[in-house]
Amino acid sequence: MTAPALGEGHRRALLIGTGTYDHPELSELLSPGADCAGLTEVLCDEEIGQFEVQKLVDADRPTLERAIEEFFLTARRDDVCLLYFSCHGVRNRSDKLYFAVRNTDPERPAHSAISASFVHDMMDECRARSVVVVVDCCYSGLFIPGAKGSESAGFEEVLAAGHGRVIVTAGTRMQRAWEGDHSDAERPALSRFTSAIVEGLRSGDADLNGDGLVTLQELFKYTSERLHLEGVEQTPRMGGEIQYDIVLARVKKKRRQRSSRTAKTTSSRRAAGASPLRRAEVPWQISAASGSARQPVLSDGTLVVQEKYSLHVFDAESRRRYPLIQTNYPGGAVFHSGTAYFPGPGSLLRSVDLRTGKPRRSARLQVCDGLLSVSGDTVYATSPDGFLHSIDVRSEGVRWSQELGQPTVCSPPEVAAGRVVVMTEEPRPLGDAMDPAEQRVQAVLEVTGQPIWSYRPEGLLSGEGAVTDSGIYLVQRVGLSRQSIVAVDPATGEPLWRFEAAADLAVAPAAVGGLVVFGDVENRLVALDAKSGAQQWERKTKGRVLTRPFAVGDTLFTADRAATLTAWKLPAGRKLRSYDVLLSSDPKGAPACTHDWLYLTDSHGDLHALPTKLRV
Repeated sequence: MTAPALGEGHRRALLIGTGTYDHPELSELLSPGADCAGLTEVLCDEEIGQFEVQKLVDADRPTLERAIEEFFLTARRDDVCLLYFSCHGVRNRSDKLYFAVRNTDPERPAHSAISASFVHDMMDECRARSVVVVVDCCYSGLFIPGAKGSESAGFEEVLAAGHGRVIVTAGTRMQRAWEGDHSDAERPALSRFTSAIVEGLRSGDADLNGDGLVTLQELFKYTSERLHLEGVEQTPRMGGEIQYDIVLARVKKKRRQRSSRTAKTTSSRRAAGASPLRRAEVPWQISAASGSARQPVLSDGTLVVQEKYSLHVFDAESRRRYPLIQTNYPGGAVFHSGTAYFPGPGSLLRSVDLRTGKPRRSARLQVCDGLLSVSGDTVYATSPDGFLHSIDVRSEGVRWSQELGQPTVCSPPEVAAGRVVVMTEEPRPLGDAMDPAEQRVQAVLEVTGQPIWSYRPEGLLSGEGAVTDSGIYLVQRVGLSRQSIVAVDPATGEPLWRFEAAADLAVAPAAVGGLVVFGDVENRLVALDAKSGAQQWERKTKGRVLTRPFAVGDTLFTADRAATLTAWKLPAGRKLRSYDVLLSSDPKGAPACTHDWLYLTDSHGDLHALPTKLRV
């Protein structure tokens, strides 16, 4: 199979690193030489970057300025030009940026260092349509046009400032850049920023959409997320004008194993922070749905993102996209062993292979949209005629069918303590239209479908509860202004305790680690003892929670409207760490998770994979 093309023009890179300085105020840097060597390795690799690389380390100012001028002025229209700096950054009293060279006087940079304005002038003279400048130095954000007046100058804010030129910086206009760990003096480490770039290209992990190519925007996203997860106090910036994404590299077919030598964060271009992620922990992101969608479901090695009338399916390991599955109703599907179940034409139950999109044999039953569930090797489905069906997923035969009577089923069946639990409501007769419907929670035996108990709540149920073997936790309205959580014994249907919430719940509660946890509309996160209903702790979230809280081991996760995914230590509710991402709202659902990974859908419909051990 032919490898993807990287363009018709020449691919040229000029790498500049300065680590040795004459002036006592400019400390020696060990990373620039290693940075240039690491980048040269991946950029020159014929299976990765295919660049022609010129590397200049510890050169004087005239040599560097002459090389920069020659680099840009000899470029042709179809060339891809990459200029890279790794050095001390110096700013003057007017906040102008200079790149320090060996004999730079930090008090007189205009006469002894390379000015950012000189580089911009040379970029303007360049005929190449694809020009990328990567700056790894302190105060690098000042190199982006328009960054001087704003600490948070972003890509969109400076689109008009360039002429088809893209700039990527290691941090903002105020931030320092950080070196790696130089515990092995004979093998200096790459800087934290450049190390992430090199690893993203070498491993191919920066290929976020899995198409075999690493583009500039993918590499920027990968590097930014990795630095954040490693706890490095740098916020990379991108600026300029980009009319089309620039392909920087291909993904090597046989990826190399990462070195066992870690780059612990101990020094900036002075000091450092946390150890980097192992390769297996590197996060990724791919485009899934076209907009806001449900949180993903993990089924038999596939990840499914449900959008209205469609299922987007991916291989969890390779991120390969499988054929799109169209649904006939918006309510949602359920999944078991690589198969999706949902109502098809005429409301007949339909089963489809997630990897191929092809139909499978299924029981011929009419089922209600949004009222399916899976437990073990059984699909539970309710039908328009008031029956609850138990369907064997192996034989697709109906084990039993139980008539629930005239009431309408208004929640998916859920299994707890050998019981199948459903919520139903029976409308009032004509003439009593102003009265609320009569609701009940009913339970039948999981094995036979025989009715066991029926619980009638004192108030109106919201349908957003949690069902476990130790308790059924229902959300019930009390009067006009308050909600309460009522715990019911799944074996008998008897109420166990009641807790009145201070405000309406924002999402369904979760039963995790012996606690019942919920977030309300006033940004409170509350944990109750699952056995007694006693409040254990209360915390504040930055915004209103968007999904049901969920847990991995003894770590609780919440996602809120302030674009914050937060980890809390159970059972005490101590805040551990957070990650900046705005999840798609899913009041009854939650991100999928394993012991090592969190899979979530953001507000744009993109699918993310994040390591469970997030770092601040």
